Amino acid sequence: MGYNTLSIPIPPDFNFGECLWFLDRDFDDCMLKVSRDGVTKAILLHETIVLVNVKATEEELLVSVLHGELKDEVVLKEYIENWFDIRLDLKPFYALLRKDPRLSFMEESYHGLRLVGIPDMFEAICWAIIGQQINLTFAYKLKRRLVERYGQALEFEGEVYYLFPDAAVLAEAGMEELQQMQLSRSKALYLTLIAQAFTDKSLSKDRLLQMPDLASRQKALMVVKGVGMWTANYTLMKCLKERSCIPFGDAGLLNALINHGIIADKKQNQEIERFFSAYPSWESYLVFYLWRSLSKRSDN
Repeated sequence: MGYNTLSIPIPPDFNFGECLWFLDRDFDDCMLKVSRDGVTKAILLHETIVLVNVKATEEELLVSVLHGELKDEVVLKEYIENWFDIRLDLKPFYALLRKDPRLSFMEESYHGLRLVGIPDMFEAICWAIIGQQINLTFAYKLKRRLVERYGQALEFEGEVYYLFPDAAVLAEAGMEELQQMQLSRSKALYLTLIAQAFTDKSLSKDRLLQMPDLASRQKALMVVKGVGMWTANYTLMKCLKERSCIPFGDAGLLNALINHGIIADKKQNQEIERFFSAYPSWESYLVFYLWRSLSKRSDN
């Protein structure tokens, strides 16, 4: 087809179908387009926009560059590996699940599902703020309005693909304009403050990666107004793949815990902490699989 294609080996416990399902749960996601066998997404690499399509065989991911010049295959490979958390060995996690009869079904039902991430930290934290205390359907609508207004875009074969807005662009957005998109006044303020922090480099993915532990990264994020522990943990698990993040108070997580008989009341904080203590270094994955259990695949 004339495309530059990169091959990325995948382990046996990687299920691309499960990852695709997560990316295409009937929400209006303006950042990518999912087909039956792949996903297409615009990515910014070295200040160049490239449009990539990702498909899978039994042994590898095939990443085709559909548009734009690929200047660094290594950077693209790292992006895809981070996005789908390819390098992680899930066997220790599944061994823990097998010990709990309430959750042991997850190993077979969701086998190979990876913590599908958001490699761009600015996008990850903005998405967490947008989604605070509202349902996902409305959150995706707000995200689309923000992205279409402030993000870069490219057109390919009649489809438009967007990048999440650059921090410097969003930092200059007016509060009134953001509120006209139905963002609350507080969320409009928080997004502006986060954008300013990324623009002046007081906050960045590289800076957080240089910090010694999870606690210091959480603290660095929560310095910014509007970022509490839930937002910090969500950002860190989705972007940096921090393994021990628990977004306490998350409505979906609490519902899943009740569904599986782990708690009877959403205020049972000690019981929740005791439950997660049996999954050291796998808390983030457990959260992700619990979220997964809230939905059913149409082909199941």
